[in-house]
Amino acid sequence: MGQAITRAVLIVGGRGTRLRPLTLLRPKATVPLLNRPLLAYELMLLARYGVRDVILAMGYGADAVRETLGDGGPWGVQLTYVEETEPLGTAGAVGNLRETLDGPFIAMNGDLVYDVDIAAVTTAHQASGAALTFCLRSVPDVSRFGLIECDATGWVRAFREKQSADPTGRNTVNSGLYVMSPQVLDHIPRGRAYSNETELFPGLLQAGLSLLGYVPENQGYWADAGTLESYLEASRCLLDGAIPWLGLSATDHGGDAEGRIVPPVHRGRNVSIAPGAVLGPHVCLGDDCQVGAGSRLSNCILWDKVSVGAHCVLSGVVVSDGVTIPAGTHRDGGAVVQ
Repeated sequence: MGQAITRAVLIVGGRGTRLRPLTLLRPKATVPLLNRPLLAYELMLLARYGVRDVILAMGYGADAVRETLGDGGPWGVQLTYVEETEPLGTAGAVGNLRETLDGPFIAMNGDLVYDVDIAAVTTAHQASGAALTFCLRSVPDVSRFGLIECDATGWVRAFREKQSADPTGRNTVNSGLYVMSPQVLDHIPRGRAYSNETELFPGLLQAGLSLLGYVPENQGYWADAGTLESYLEASRCLLDGAIPWLGLSATDHGGDAEGRIVPPVHRGRNVSIAPGAVLGPHVCLGDDCQVGAGSRLSNCILWDKVSVGAHCVLSGVVVSDGVTIPAGTHRDGGAVVQ
């Protein structure tokens, strides 16, 4: 058994096209989720398990990510930023760090909201002697994911895309968290784009490297918040307490005497709610938001400095920074950007 793994690489170089138009305004890693940057949820999870040294493999929006996350201190980690000069893909971004990765490390896709026992995953990796360990999830429907087929002892035997069923019955899919040994880096070509899912992982299996699929005993909460629908769903789940240890102190769970709050609702600083307005359930307001008289909001995310006029009805809507919603607006679904 080796020493504890305390270094992680987060892959945050993508353009977040599935989350447009929100990611036309800011990179996905900085999109607010309950008034914290999306990437902060991964950082807090890593810190919870003693992983403090975190490298961000960055591309698009690198300056905005630096400005938002700083040195990582508020999230319990120490961040190092490494920026690509050209897009390198999910595997190329990791290979770009080969000179600094001299021991086993955790790698994660940068759009996850996750609660998993990282210590159990790293322990399984070190005990097995695998070159790479996948943290897998068992799901009812594998057709939406890339199936990773394992044998009865957990060793990966095949990667299968667009399968309607898993012939083994285990239904294990890639969760976006890996533990890699340094030898994996030797299989990533230098200086060009290279994909984890379509090139590196199948190539490692073909080359005969030992790949372990580990399914945690307690799978906990997991979401890919990379689309508008999954972003709203992640907000709802967190408001409902999907990750209890987060300590979301600005969340109202009990409503208020005036009936303006239908819990759960999360409010930032300096929020103004006019008489007759009703918020909730599942609403998050950023800092300096205003909600006009008689308006009704449910299942919505408002970023900072949003002003909602009187007698609006909004449901399933995300509103970006600084937007004014005209009085009397009725809207069901979608994003409103400045």
